[in-house]
Amino acid sequence: MKIVSILLSSLVVVLFSVFSCAPSVPQQEYDRVSNELSAVKSQLASLEDKLAEAESLQAYSKAYNEQLKKQYDISMSEIETLQAKYEELSITYEESIRDLEAADSQLETTQAEYEELDKQFEELSEQYDILVEGTAEIDEKEIEQAVFELVNKERVENGLSARKWGENIYKWAIANSRMMAQNKQIEYTEYIGWQDVFWAARYGTADQIAKAALTIWKNQRNYERSFLNAGDHYAAVAVHKSGEIFYITYVADYYY
Repeated sequence: MKIVSILLSSLVVVLFSVFSCAPSVPQQEYDRVSNELSAVKSQLASLEDKLAEAESLQAYSKAYNEQLKKQYDISMSEIETLQAKYEELSITYEESIRDLEAADSQLETTQAEYEELDKQFEELSEQYDILVEGTAEIDEKEIEQAVFELVNKERVENGLSARKWGENIYKWAIANSRMMAQNKQIEYTEYIGWQDVFWAARYGTADQIAKAALTIWKNQRNYERSFLNAGDHYAAVAVHKSGEIFYITYVADYYY
């Protein structure tokens, strides 16, 4: 803008110098030059306005650019922060995926174990139901006969004679079985002779109960004295059922 003002001033000086030095200028020529000078002044003024506007726009553009740069820097800082947060979340996500896969694997293993246990439970439940039903159908007299015959078979296999059924000692045996059922504990009769007792539950047949009883009795120290005694000739087995339990008493003696 300063350059335009200097040029305008120089032009005016030159024109006045020309007119002052000229010996005689016609009025018409003078008017023409004056008009041209006015036009040039007007153009110069317009140029000055445009130049001022351009300078104003330049200053505004500079301030605006600085503001944009500041916003850009802020945005870049936020982007860097978000990028770091994204990377952190990505690591956490990958760890969560691994944990989830491990949990799924553990769940599958646990599910398989549960299914296996559930299958075993169903099988045991079926066996239990069969045993309970079977036990409920067993008659006390059947058990007495099965035990009596199995003991005699054991005696014969060991070269001894089979014992005969003793009605009187049966009374002592049944009284003892009823006493065990009442007191819920192992008890022995006061009858003087050879004896042993057994509890039985959850068996399917009388023969199974007899075999279980004899197996237990064989592992006791007085087995041979009570069951393989050559001197006695009579025996009795008494069974009393209470709930799902059979209380069994075996008694042997010289007399019936």
